Amino acid sequence: MEPDNFGIQCPGPKDRTILSSALNPKLQYTKGKLVVLRSRFFSPLCFAAPWLVGALLCGRAACSAVQNPVPNFNVIALAEANSIHRPFVDAAKIWLQKQAAKNDFSVDYIDNTEKINEAFLSHYQLFIQLDYPPYGWTPTAVAAFTKYIEKGLGGWIGFHHATLLGEFDGYPMWPWFSQFMGGIRFANYIPKFATATVIVEDHSHRVMRNLGTSFVVEQEEWYTYDKSPRSNVHVLAHVNEATYSPDTTTKMGGDHPVIWTNEQMKARNVYIFMGHHPELFQNSAFTTIFHNAILWAAHP
Repeated sequence: MEPDNFGIQCPGPKDRTILSSALNPKLQYTKGKLVVLRSRFFSPLCFAAPWLVGALLCGRAACSAVQNPVPNFNVIALAEANSIHRPFVDAAKIWLQKQAAKNDFSVDYIDNTEKINEAFLSHYQLFIQLDYPPYGWTPTAVAAFTKYIEKGLGGWIGFHHATLLGEFDGYPMWPWFSQFMGGIRFANYIPKFATATVIVEDHSHRVMRNLGTSFVVEQEEWYTYDKSPRSNVHVLAHVNEATYSPDTTTKMGGDHPVIWTNEQMKARNVYIFMGHHPELFQNSAFTTIFHNAILWAAHP
């Protein structure tokens, strides 16, 4: 008999015949009774050994699962390959990687819409339109994304470029996306940038938790639209145009939402206008909003 890894005396290679006898005891009748004849080598511990091996293997599997946990949710982020906002995207990737590690989610990146279809989106619980306009999408991507949002198959966070709604680069405006964003059309922007104060409107919304009443965003190219989306969306914050520094005539005229959610869609969604400079990831208010948005939108 040879000791196994558990210190139990169990059959070795030379004892296979004996083990067969032990595991398959002979039966004989003695004085009219059925008697089981066991080998002298038979021991309950020998039967226990395979169970202990199984337990050990299960333990190892559990350890492997701890070392390589399945993420709580998966994120797909869309960003143009050669955008002027590339520094913002690069900073976002670094920040997102840290967030993913802390909050147990995975992030994949694509730089165009060619892969987007229903099967592709089914792998992701959150779609981040990190830096991509609402035009130039493939027809398949348009159909799959529309279904994803309307049926609540996942959440959505859009930044900055997502409201560049109109006729650009030879593409027509995407009417559905305009309605998704509150029925707006892009009108103008501040090309030389301006620093301004953003006013938080709904502190109770999970995206706006742990924020003060206002925060400052430096050197942003604030977009204006043909109208305010307020009547069609739930506004979470607006920019105070009176605080523009330097001042400019490029204004909405008072009501200028910059963070909002369209509650008419089943998908949890939030648009965050800011998204031009990488320095935004040094702005604690911006990163708090982004962090909150991820955890809220990914869990319907």
